[in-house]
Amino acid sequence: MKENIIVSPYILADIKKLNEAGATSILVGIDAFPFASTIYVSHDELQEVRRLTKALGMNLYVNVNAFFMECDLDRLLEELAFIKEVDVDGIYFTDLAVYTQASKLDMTDLLIYNPDTLLTNHLDVQEYLNLGLQMCTLASEITLEDIVSIASKVQGRVEVIIHGRLSMMHSKRTLLTNYMKFIDSEHKVYENKDLYLIEEKRDDHMPIFEDVSGTHMYTGFTLASFEEMEDFVGAGVHDFRIESMFYTIEELCRIIKDYRYVLEHPESGRALYQEYERNQKDRNITKGFLYTKTGAKK
Repeated sequence: MKENIIVSPYILADIKKLNEAGATSILVGIDAFPFASTIYVSHDELQEVRRLTKALGMNLYVNVNAFFMECDLDRLLEELAFIKEVDVDGIYFTDLAVYTQASKLDMTDLLIYNPDTLLTNHLDVQEYLNLGLQMCTLASEITLEDIVSIASKVQGRVEVIIHGRLSMMHSKRTLLTNYMKFIDSEHKVYENKDLYLIEEKRDDHMPIFEDVSGTHMYTGFTLASFEEMEDFVGAGVHDFRIESMFYTIEELCRIIKDYRYVLEHPESGRALYQEYERNQKDRNITKGFLYTKTGAKK
């Protein structure tokens, strides 16, 4: 089977370019429940994206990773009903309220559990897959050995994030705006992707931005998994996500093409990794936690 490469566009016009580069699935955020996406679409736009992705033979996934309060549940049910009607291929979620509401609509087979750091062993992953979910996203903070072990033991689909800045923190609060008010600054922070934090004890530059869904912080390094693709596929992983945030469409297309090349020519993985490491010093290209236990990294 052809490995599934999942990416997010920046504008609707990017979708065809991503398809030509080798992406097989598109992930978009929605206006109703925005959450850390490169693009948020309205109902009409979601229908347009569905028509386009079907014409291109691509999957369409929707990001519903937001956290829900009691007062949101009726609206969530309505939104899920609309998403089902649009006939999307999958729905990313973090809050189990989505599972509860989706169960009422008989659409749990569309759900992709994406809880950031929580899925770190095969027993948990299998338990969620046994609920009838389509797929689970493994934590990015576990090692290659752990990923291979989990993927080879579970019955069902697992996804691995293979490239990009990794999510570190999300908050519904407007933390940057509040800080600027506190220091009496008029510096623009809303949707400014050029801001970063530097920790006192580490030299990492961690991107942080604020959008309609709150404040989001990412790792000071950029994960690159070119050398590990053969191990992933060998363990039974066929779904791979590239984190699109902080790239241009041209850069993202190049990354997709390079991963497609590595999937066909595994022996090229090391050279590609070294090329990225050498030519993208500002992105701090690393292998993330693939060979480093989390406790030793933080």
